[in-house]
Amino acid sequence: MTTSQKELEFQQVLLRVQESLTADEVQDLVFLCSDLIAAKDLSTVSAGTQLFVLLENQDLLSSEDPWLLLELLRIMKRNSLIRNLHFDAFTQTDFSTLPQRVSRYRQLLYEVSESICDQDLKNIKFLLIKTLPRKKLEKEVTLLQLFLEMEKEDLLGEDNLDVLQDIIAKIHPGLEKRIIQYKAESSGGMLIAQETGINSSVSYTPAPPSPLTSVDTMEDRVDRLSLRASENSGDQSQTENPETPQYEMQGDSRGVCLIINNRDFSDCTLGNREGTDIDKASLEAVFQWLGFEVVVEENCDRMRMLQVLKDLASRDHTPADCVVCCVLSHGRVDGIAGVDGQTVTVRELTETLSPVCCPSLFQKPKLFFIQACRGTREQRAVFGQSFPEDEDTPVSDAAVPRDSIPEAADYLLATATVPYHVSFREKGKGSWFIQSLCHNLKLLVPRGTDLLSILTQVNGDVSRKTDKSGLRKQMPQPEFTLTKRVVFPPPTTPPP
Repeated sequence: MTTSQKELEFQQVLLRVQESLTADEVQDLVFLCSDLIAAKDLSTVSAGTQLFVLLENQDLLSSEDPWLLLELLRIMKRNSLIRNLHFDAFTQTDFSTLPQRVSRYRQLLYEVSESICDQDLKNIKFLLIKTLPRKKLEKEVTLLQLFLEMEKEDLLGEDNLDVLQDIIAKIHPGLEKRIIQYKAESSGGMLIAQETGINSSVSYTPAPPSPLTSVDTMEDRVDRLSLRASENSGDQSQTENPETPQYEMQGDSRGVCLIINNRDFSDCTLGNREGTDIDKASLEAVFQWLGFEVVVEENCDRMRMLQVLKDLASRDHTPADCVVCCVLSHGRVDGIAGVDGQTVTVRELTETLSPVCCPSLFQKPKLFFIQACRGTREQRAVFGQSFPEDEDTPVSDAAVPRDSIPEAADYLLATATVPYHVSFREKGKGSWFIQSLCHNLKLLVPRGTDLLSILTQVNGDVSRKTDKSGLRKQMPQPEFTLTKRVVFPPPTTPPP
């Protein structure tokens, strides 16, 4: 085939495409090409052939380089049209090798527009009524045209999606996940640590994270967040606090509670964990009572612990209120031991449920309860306020380690002990921390008490425990980046 014949065939293909397009689809093409051609040139386009001429004049489309047309049609899901064109260059193409000229940002906005119904569009226009001129919000204005107006007003851009995300979250919460995913992919799932300038695997979150709070400041934070429930009244109106909102807990499903129970360490040098099954049974009963779907995994090595977290992240948590992960195992300063003796860092566990890996948990609380040692030191009982010079004070031992929960919103990490120290477990009664946690959940959830207040009570209970000698102590440590209070709805049945 001569060059002239090939060019003629391609022009015929373009004409057939024009004949197959509706007026709305032409405007869709215009929007997708708005990063490739000047806005003033696109403003007069009313037919596909006009757009194709503009693209050819810019050397973006030709018989030798027809791939932009194919890319546009595939984005618009006009696959049957592609097949019916019978253009040799199309039928003999490996689509995965095609160049990408339409930005991922444009594709995202197009995808959003395709998922929005007429009523959703009306609601979006209503939300923008104070922001954009009324003329730009007229009935015939499409969502893609609205996006272009938002871009002109600097309300929307490739790195400026916050306004759009806020609007979509109110109109179509399920679609918000796609925007979150785009943001995470655009940032590579990485942010730069503010103080060190070192890359840190911190999951994207659209709002600045709350600072991690350790045990020495927990009391002050809880004083601000704590629910002042009346001791003499069961009135649930006490849970209302306009200054500090609480996470929604009204879904069809409270969520999944994953319990990893590591007992048998016979394949490594660590001892078996007698009494851990008592903890497992207590947690299972309490979280079932709270409305969770409880999943128990026994005797996991390092790879299995990571895999069960990945399996949890792969679930669709859209109908759930939150997610809980309880890990019962041996531990070290650098993390939690699997039954093979290999360590999983806390960060590896928590980041599995980040918005990057699990968009359906975005802005939902991710609650981790870890029963494990964090070192080999034993905390000494301290009498009065006197501390010898050669003895560390409790405050200095409570410093938060760098390898902790990711600096992303909506996490809670409650560990049995502060860093570098052991935690205690009784063979016939279970561990101090888990038993106190379960006891206080059963006692205080029916009173409408928020979770941070409950954990403060756990801190107090465990800190008063000691062994028979009166010298061995334990101090749990909650850390959190929660942005609201966690208040579990009181179950209608008595506690287990």
